[in-house]
Amino acid sequence: MKRLLTLGLCSAGLLFFTGCTNRIMDFTVISSKVVTLRYEEGAKGKRTSGKSMQFFAIGVNLKAAVDKAIENAGPDYDALIDGVLLVKQYPFYGGYVVEGTPIKTTKLRADLGEAGFENYAKAHKLVEKSDKQ
Repeated sequence: MKRLLTLGLCSAGLLFFTGCTNRIMDFTVISSKVVTLRYEEGAKGKRTSGKSMQFFAIGVNLKAAVDKAIENAGPDYDALIDGVLLVKQYPFYGGYVVEGTPIKTTKLRADLGEAGFENYAKAHKLVEKSDKQ
């Protein structure tokens, strides 16, 4: 009996001190503030969505949901703005849903040129100014 109690306490202790860490997503640009971005005609697409949903939410990945949303917009789009990240949970089923407006940053960079794009990014506070470093 004493052995069983000791084994039970050790098992409960091991279970209590175990954990798991998962990388959810990498961000290039993220903000919870309102940012005004002006794009040339054709650089902004129609709202799109992508999801990563699985049985028991095993193997879901937020990055996969974002990638699917961008891919659903078309091959020329490479980023999302005005995005919403949702966690959906149902009995025995769950995962992530991402919605946003796709943009073509490569078109913006090509239209403005490399120096113009850098100035645009600094003016809209998308990057830190070099004199602050």
